[in-house]
Amino acid sequence: MSGHPPSDSERLALKAVVNLLRLSEPLIFELWRSHELTLAQVQCLRILSIQPEQAGDLAKRLSMSSTSLTRILERLESRQLVDRIVDVHDRRRIWVRLTEAGQQTVSSLSSWYATPLFQAIQAMNPVELAELTGVLNRFNQAVRVCENGPPVRADLPSEP
Repeated sequence: MSGHPPSDSERLALKAVVNLLRLSEPLIFELWRSHELTLAQVQCLRILSIQPEQAGDLAKRLSMSSTSLTRILERLESRQLVDRIVDVHDRRRIWVRLTEAGQQTVSSLSSWYATPLFQAIQAMNPVELAELTGVLNRFNQAVRVCENGPPVRADLPSEP
């Protein structure tokens, strides 16, 4: 904790992040309602729809710990959407692949490219897109650092 109250710019930044989350909430809710899948599970399935992945590489691509990935894979495996296979050449390696049911599920998911979020992205010029991408990537990385260590700020405003 920094020991000082949040600045106006910090409050405005938090409000912008919360507003973005609110815009994505209906899309995430629809994923759950239609397929009973979380966003992380969908991301996992979409990556695997391209090709099988080693579990460690999949965790890196999803920017999550191996423990978090294991929980996701257990849920997907219990629904018979993925299979985990021990590498025949190196038993320490686990490969993950989609099942036929998993492939059908991915095919039935609505595309994020048909959403207002993507339409807004398409309306941006290349400079704005590069700025947005850079800022969001740095923000995501900063959040991951805070998750793995003591929080930078515990005194968030109650109402963004």
